[in-house]
Amino acid sequence: MKDHLKLKIAAGAAFAVLLAALLAAITAMNALRLYDAVRYPEFCIVPLCLAYTLAFTRGNRDKALLACALGCTVCADFVMVLLQDYYEISLIFFSAAQLLYCARIQLCRANRLYSAIALPLRAALSAAMCAAAAAIMPSDVILGMAAAFYFTNLILNTAEAFALIKGGKHRILFAVGLLLFAGCDICVGLNVGDMAGIELSKDGLYAVKLLIWLFYLPSQALLAISAPLEKQRSKNVQSY
Repeated sequence: MKDHLKLKIAAGAAFAVLLAALLAAITAMNALRLYDAVRYPEFCIVPLCLAYTLAFTRGNRDKALLACALGCTVCADFVMVLLQDYYEISLIFFSAAQLLYCARIQLCRANRLYSAIALPLRAALSAAMCAAAAAIMPSDVILGMAAAFYFTNLILNTAEAFALIKGGKHRILFAVGLLLFAGCDICVGLNVGDMAGIELSKDGLYAVKLLIWLFYLPSQALLAISAPLEKQRSKNVQSY
């Protein structure tokens, strides 16, 4: 048992060191404007996080939802970061990840009355934001609606996750991970803001490109470790 615990501690330390080195490399390459060369290191972020989650967190419905959400994020990054095309498809994968995080939150609450009220309200707000996006971006309606649906659900998930942080450190990690995720996507939105009439200076765009990954990597790392390790035991299955 002690050897098993030492292995997990060592793996966790290695995971942290690897991600720190990856963040340093990505930041340096973006600072040097090596935008084509940096795409493969950028893509490696979420697969590493997914591998850690699958290997070292306790197996239950919470872990399954987390792993599936990270898997959707891997697919989204493959399309957006490597293919650099079909951005609507990437946003669909990102949206699927947020719906899985929403399911994770509902699993934690285990309150059918709350879900019966919150989920229809979420659907209505998402529909309203999609309609607004279609009006703002008439030249690219599908992309605008997909982005609006995704970001609306990310913000709602972040708010709901912070409402649950008294439940323990894993819920804090989850909430902060989603908050950093939102910070990343605000930067992504500013980076392509010209599509919605938002213009940034060259220096502003340069700073935004750096901030995207300074938010994104920590966000995915925190989400990956927001499920309890296998050694932990709990009477409540909704324990993240």
